[in-house]
Amino acid sequence: MYRQITEAKNVQEAYKAMTPEVRNLLPQVANLKKLLLVCLVTSSECERSFSSLRRLKTWLRSIMTQKRLNVEAVCYRHHLLLDNISLPRLV
Repeated sequence: MYRQITEAKNVQEAYKAMTPEVRNLLPQVANLKKLLLVCLVTSSECERSFSSLRRLKTWLRSIMTQKRLNVEAVCYRHHLLLDNISLPRLV
């Protein structure tokens, strides 16, 4: 089923040297690569959010209700957007 390719002058020759079974796997490998790349991004974003929440809870400890903690967490996570808001315009 598989042959060992010892030398390839270019990618096209290597592709031609592959068996049809191996060539059929290439699109699936590309799809798997895309899924893995997306997975890495989403898990790091989640970890950053939990890290922010942990810092916030350390600072506040348990002195507030869950509703206020949720509001504070959103404000803490999006502080750059909130810094650009004009307070007199809100009032």
